Amino acid sequence: MVKLLYLILMSLTQDAKHLIYERLRRIVDKHVRVDEQPFSLSDSVKLSPREVRAIEFLGQSDTVNVTNVATHFHFTKSAASQLINRLVKRDLVNKEVAPNSDKEYRLTLTADGEAARQLIADMNQSRLDMFLEAIHDFSDKETTATANVLGALEKLVDRRLRQFK
Repeated sequence: MVKLLYLILMSLTQDAKHLIYERLRRIVDKHVRVDEQPFSLSDSVKLSPREVRAIEFLGQSDTVNVTNVATHFHFTKSAASQLINRLVKRDLVNKEVAPNSDKEYRLTLTADGEAARQLIADMNQSRLDMFLEAIHDFSDKETTATANVLGALEKLVDRRLRQFK
């Protein structure tokens, strides 16, 4: 698909640019559907995409609090607190009073939370491996052209996101 994208870019026709836009829109729509699927830790435990991202984030540091979660994910503190409380109830996150403040909680992964983080990391590595296999035969020029198109699209999405602030 990217080889086709590269050939289209080289022609620089208006129709080709519209084709790129429409194809990427379809890809994004499909990715959103995939990304909305729950992640199965076991037959009985499934995590929402937000819960998966929170576990990834919490696994990066042992000094995370609810405010950090809210800021990182652009949530309200209330939404971040609700997310954390769901993970605490599932015994994936520890919520302890922070040593420097009675009003703040330090968040860490439990042993089960760390196991979940490792499963998520393995899934992410598998996805990366699949992607790298898919583009294995791309030349440096094709890879660069694709990266340029994706960079331009990311700037467009960033600009659109700023409209909602």
